Amino acid sequence: MKPRVQNTGLFTLLLVVVIVNLLILLYLKYHLNGIPISELRLDYLGNILNVAITALLITGIVIHLILEKRIDKKKIIFLIMLQFFITISLGLIYLNSRADLLNSAGYLFNFPAKKVYSGFLFIVGELFQLYSLLYVWGLIFNSENLFEIRTLVRMIALVFLLLTFSLFYVWNVRTYDEKKIENSVFEYGCIPGAAVWSRGKPSPIFEGRIRKAFELYKKGLIKQIILTGGNAPGEISESEAAYKYLRNLNVPEKNLQLETQSSTTTLQIRYLYKKYFSSQNQKPILIISDGFHLTRITQIAKYFNVNVVGVASGYTLSFDKTIFYRTRESVALLLFWFFAI
Repeated sequence: MKPRVQNTGLFTLLLVVVIVNLLILLYLKYHLNGIPISELRLDYLGNILNVAITALLITGIVIHLILEKRIDKKKIIFLIMLQFFITISLGLIYLNSRADLLNSAGYLFNFPAKKVYSGFLFIVGELFQLYSLLYVWGLIFNSENLFEIRTLVRMIALVFLLLTFSLFYVWNVRTYDEKKIENSVFEYGCIPGAAVWSRGKPSPIFEGRIRKAFELYKKGLIKQIILTGGNAPGEISESEAAYKYLRNLNVPEKNLQLETQSSTTTLQIRYLYKKYFSSQNQKPILIISDGFHLTRITQIAKYFNVNVVGVASGYTLSFDKTIFYRTRESVALLLFWFFAI
């Protein structure tokens, strides 16, 4: 058996790097979205998850320091290496945001390449963090055979647990019924972009959002309609497709406002944050989208401190499509909670 020695210095280094990584992560979440770090909210669920995981990891490290457990030095160095890999991943994300080191123009898998690269690095870093958390606590109780592999299996189980939590959050939500706003009047109603088919025709889901917004406009519940959503190269933008649809319904041009650059829901809410919200203007904006989509939209809006009210479009999905879209939204929501992407 290899001799075990006390490693107080190594555990202290590990503790410092873990704290630094949390601070970098929180900074990046706000910096990449153009939000001053002074607006950081520790009561936001995504930030709570970040802090809670790090706090549990720190607690495990402190227990090791207090108990002065004798651990194989290689295991502690392994943990420190994992944390430095996280630091490198976060550093690459920051540098790419400043200098585009990864040449991230264009699209990958129908998503902006820069978002894909950042998302990949964020996910890898978080997996290392979850592994570190389970590794540290595993060392407190025992160091069984095949410890590293067992920790990997536990990490996979933890990821599935987080996904399940997000899935229940998306499914078990309040309804976004029009009846809840029938006595209100909104200065702005916003239609988030969705898929556009050939010849600029909105997809059925997108058309459902547009039709619902038109109904609310005709009832006088919204005065102006904000249309958001960019386009893939060579195609009409989502907002322009909605604009043409509403103009054909005789909605005056003066009551339509276009945003043609955003490619994700996060960027669309960021646009509202930048253009329509200030300390003097906190009137809510009505968001017209699908019920499965509004849960994530309201969470993103809360992160940006944008006051929104959601109304479902009323478009009915088949059972299999409902499962698909809500599952996809749960994954996207989990990614936003952790990384604000």
